[in-house]
Amino acid sequence: MSDGRIIDPVCDMIVNIDEARDAGLTLEYPDREYAFCAPGCQTKFAKDPKAFIPKVEAWLARRGDEAHASAAAHAHATNDALPQIDAGIRAWYESCRCCLSDAYPKVVEKLDAERDAAMTPAADAGICETAEAHAESKPST
Repeated sequence: MSDGRIIDPVCDMIVNIDEARDAGLTLEYPDREYAFCAPGCQTKFAKDPKAFIPKVEAWLARRGDEAHASAAAHAHATNDALPQIDAGIRAWYESCRCCLSDAYPKVVEKLDAERDAAMTPAADAGICETAEAHAESKPST
């Protein structure tokens, strides 16, 4: 969890722990601190933490495995192959293009090119804070 993020075990949103702590949206347990995106998720977790803790443990284990695999891949990578663009990646692109761009800029370039070739309208900016800030900075017409 070195990047300061953890999964909200109720809704599966990835949450910045420091921001959640500042908003009063964390719960400290002997094994770790859990962070939540909203008070409703925090309340639901607090009512039955045993139902949600395994999801966090599994997520952390996957992240450890992915970090190890990523380090090995970077050490041996010889090309800039794109990850598989599946339905999940396409849904992410449609729901929040800017967050996908942060994680996979080359995927966004490819999907933008597909969109341009098909002459379909651009995907909405998305639901993240970056998209909101970008929308607020645009002049009104």
